[in-house]
Amino acid sequence: MRGKAIFSTVVALAAVLGPAIALPTAATAAEPPSSAAPASGVFSFTTGPGILTTWAYNNIKVSGGSPAILVPKGTGAQAVAAFPIVAHERTAIFTGGSLRITNAKTGDFINCLNPAVDTLVMVVDCVMPDKTNKQLFAIAKIGTVRPLLTVTTVTTNYSGLDLRIADQEIADYMNAKLRTNTFSPSVVFATGELTVTYAR
Repeated sequence: MRGKAIFSTVVALAAVLGPAIALPTAATAAEPPSSAAPASGVFSFTTGPGILTTWAYNNIKVSGGSPAILVPKGTGAQAVAAFPIVAHERTAIFTGGSLRITNAKTGDFINCLNPAVDTLVMVVDCVMPDKTNKQLFAIAKIGTVRPLLTVTTVTTNYSGLDLRIADQEIADYMNAKLRTNTFSPSVVFATGELTVTYAR
């Protein structure tokens, strides 16, 4: 499914996480929009140096919900999150799983369910618990885009996706929701990669 010119996110994650940790599959992902077409692949990101330490100092914890995973990297100062891709619609790529950000002291949390990555609008859109959508995160830049076409499929790898809080309004929302002052749109909190394959 992947060509030699495409850097495989799955292989990279396996190297980081080790063979004992299963990578996510789309088997239990929520249904994508009815207008979307099936797709496969992985959207992943690694938190930047010092991010988890700063969040922990402010009692902010982050976790992943099945079929996504979030695991420590190296000494645990960073974390890797991975979400299976289930569908696409134009430039929107839909994933399964969730990202939960919690104030460990108060119990307040934000749950980003089934993140959708739009590589044109440069946002990561989340389904919220009340079933509304909120663009919590923005893609500040995309480092490289590598397409690969075969007779039957299209595969595209996006690497070097710098992720930050979408804007000041969203930062204020997150800070209020979690009773903290931790979040700012000026900080790149993670760098991501996305590899998606779908039928031509």
